[in-house]
Amino acid sequence: MLRSTRGRVLAPWILLLGLGGCSKPPPCAPVQLHERKHPFIAFDRQEIPALRQRVTQTPYKTWMDDVRRGPPGQGNPCGAPATNTDEKEYQSSNCALYGALSWVVEQRADALKAARDALMKAGDTSTGWNQRPGAWYWGGAMLNYAYAYDFVQPALSADDDEAIRDKLGDALGKTMGVYEDFDSAYTTNFRYRVGSGAATLSYALGERDDACTVERDLFGDAPLDSLVARGAYGPYVQACLTQDGTYVEGPSYQDDVFSTMLPYLQAMKRLSGGGHEGRDYINAVNTPAAWGDDTRIARMLRYGAALSMPDGNAATIETGWREPLQLASIAASVLSEREGRRDVKGFYGWLSAKGKAVVNNPVYSILYTDPDIAEASAGADVPNYTSVVTSDMTSLRSGWSADAVHLLMTTEHEYRPSSHSQPDQTSFLLHAKGQYLIIDPGDGRNYDPTGSPHTSLFYWVNFSPESHNLVTIDSYKGILDTYQTPAWRQLSIFSNLTQPVDDPAILQASFLTGELDSSTVTIDNYVNVPDVSTRRTAVLARRSYVVVFDHMISASSGSSAPMLHYYDTHLHYSGWLGCRQGAPAICTDYATSRPTSSSAAVDCGDVCGEVRPAGDPASGRLVWATRTDDGKRELELDVVYVPRPAAFSVDRSGFTNFFPNMTFRHPFSVARYVDSSTQWLTVLYPRDLTAGEPKPVIESLAVSGGSGSAALVSIAERDTQDLAVVSDGARPVEVGDPRVPAARLQGRSALLLLRRKALERAQVDASTSLSVGGRALLLATAPVSASLRPEGPGLAAELVLSSAAQVGLAAARADAQLYLDGKPAPTRYDAASGTASTSVPQGRHRLALR
Repeated sequence: MLRSTRGRVLAPWILLLGLGGCSKPPPCAPVQLHERKHPFIAFDRQEIPALRQRVTQTPYKTWMDDVRRGPPGQGNPCGAPATNTDEKEYQSSNCALYGALSWVVEQRADALKAARDALMKAGDTSTGWNQRPGAWYWGGAMLNYAYAYDFVQPALSADDDEAIRDKLGDALGKTMGVYEDFDSAYTTNFRYRVGSGAATLSYALGERDDACTVERDLFGDAPLDSLVARGAYGPYVQACLTQDGTYVEGPSYQDDVFSTMLPYLQAMKRLSGGGHEGRDYINAVNTPAAWGDDTRIARMLRYGAALSMPDGNAATIETGWREPLQLASIAASVLSEREGRRDVKGFYGWLSAKGKAVVNNPVYSILYTDPDIAEASAGADVPNYTSVVTSDMTSLRSGWSADAVHLLMTTEHEYRPSSHSQPDQTSFLLHAKGQYLIIDPGDGRNYDPTGSPHTSLFYWVNFSPESHNLVTIDSYKGILDTYQTPAWRQLSIFSNLTQPVDDPAILQASFLTGELDSSTVTIDNYVNVPDVSTRRTAVLARRSYVVVFDHMISASSGSSAPMLHYYDTHLHYSGWLGCRQGAPAICTDYATSRPTSSSAAVDCGDVCGEVRPAGDPASGRLVWATRTDDGKRELELDVVYVPRPAAFSVDRSGFTNFFPNMTFRHPFSVARYVDSSTQWLTVLYPRDLTAGEPKPVIESLAVSGGSGSAALVSIAERDTQDLAVVSDGARPVEVGDPRVPAARLQGRSALLLLRRKALERAQVDASTSLSVGGRALLLATAPVSASLRPEGPGLAAELVLSSAAQVGLAAARADAQLYLDGKPAPTRYDAASGTASTSVPQGRHRLALR
């Protein structure tokens, strides 16, 4: 019987590979290893003096101090490890890595011994090579062992070298035996980490076969068998990393995966030529056809800051902890594109100013952080952008200070091959004035789903759309929970992974202007309410407050028997976490402390804050009052629904998962609208009371004509009057109030920024006309989304069209000329409407009148 080198029976069709039965596999990186002398993975012998000089400078010196102290919690250099076998192995690998670098830099005999002793026991403890969840640790352990062995090999005796190579070779062989199995235990984040560690260990041992297997699996076009997506094709990395560069398992798992993948990709690039000659999957340089010119990893690294909240911590969307994304310092070294490097340098400087620029493993920061990145002075650099919109994520922020107003909204348009996915399409978070105000509660892992009385809480946090800032329909709240009704939002992990997510959210339009940043997302239908679709537009206005426009649209509207629905819109509130008297120390010192046991969750009580009605308790208006973490500033968030909800309630039993094994409770509000199709807007206005920020007057205004509502947000001290209008789009709605110019909209929504009644900027969604003060600003033959602003005597517009249309802008003269995307366009003047129009094709365009 024919067998592979690792003891598995070779299926008959495997034998056809060399006989023309299958296409030739894609090439792997042309790594040259056998003739090289250790060390070579991250540096050569001649580079050691420069490395020793580097660690005398800041911040490398600080990182080297961490290396000298040994892995966290283990003493100097390596104390008693964890009792969990997989974690114990991972800690041992860190001992090897830290000791190996200390030996290279300082020639410390104790460091060499620590590294040698750990390498001699490599693979003895962990079971992660053969199962989950230990595979998470095993991937990082193999990576650490690979680098450690490479560093100390020249100092090993021949017998020690042979013994260590046998240990590492056995570990690699066992790993690849599982990795290549059809029903592998390695999926999604496990596979990325294990593959990266195994490939790098293959390099360290001077062979490339296993490294080629991993590269072809992660970046080639092989079937994604380990994703259970039979018949779906790679590259595998694209399964969890969207084209726009967002990691679908959440920011914390992005950190977990790429803290292992980045050193592996750096090693591959170096060993296949380095510079512009090496294979670079981050910038798509010298990559095979299956990967092509795909630079999604570069975009992920560049936009790391966009995923971070103003306090420097990751958002809790999908699976995320309130801890910093720690990839900035080493990410910049692999971004060759100038603008991308500038952004990551800014991200690093921004994190440095908050004291959060330490990476997961200081050894890799020392090896891979460029000096120009390290020299980014604290607070002097920020990313080159503020707001970012991708097809997977919307990040709208007023700036980079801790006081910035930041709204982060998920869109999720792709299938999710992961159990970490949640039904949170179009949900959002809000951080403002130094505090979390609107939150995502996390992923529920603090509530054991197996044999625990908290099972229903786990499912509520992890699977129920009610636990997100979403609109639920007809009280459909969750899945897999016997205490809840069936799902109205389902995820791909519970369906055929070769198909799109059941309720895909699609980004329709976005505008980033500074004064009005927005994103519009739609969901075409829901599993349990197939007649309903939704349209949500989130707008950050004047860098100060947020307006959310919601449209719930039933296909049965207008029929002889329209279907009525309950539409419940949820908001989850959060604030300072340290106010509970008598709480364990870790509940108030969560920035530096963690529970000592991974099996016992600590109940930390309620988040700090007070929900109180604003006026009539049934009005649907409330104030969420809290303060900053340092207790020095009192904050308020005005929450106003327009029109008034049919019902309104506040529940204080929401649960959170901000930190591992620490739970907090928080309040959430529910506003209910009852109709077949309906629409409303929500104003979220945060204020710092200590700074004396003026209180806005937020009023509901009457509309005439079609079906819709309007709100006026005005601040007398600033002489601003902002008009928000929401409509079903069927007929024009008109708003008349002496404090603002008369406005007329035919479309889904509009937000007008006015100062002393003069228009500063306007934005409309899915509209064919907008008039202000009796003057037509925009006319279109098909619905368009547009951002408008006065420009000299004319008007400028950024347009998003789903189909070609004639678009007209207000024109004062018959000889006005329109410019489409900077070029003169055929212009037709209409005296009756006072507009100049031209034909605009589908897509995003700029139109200006001069």
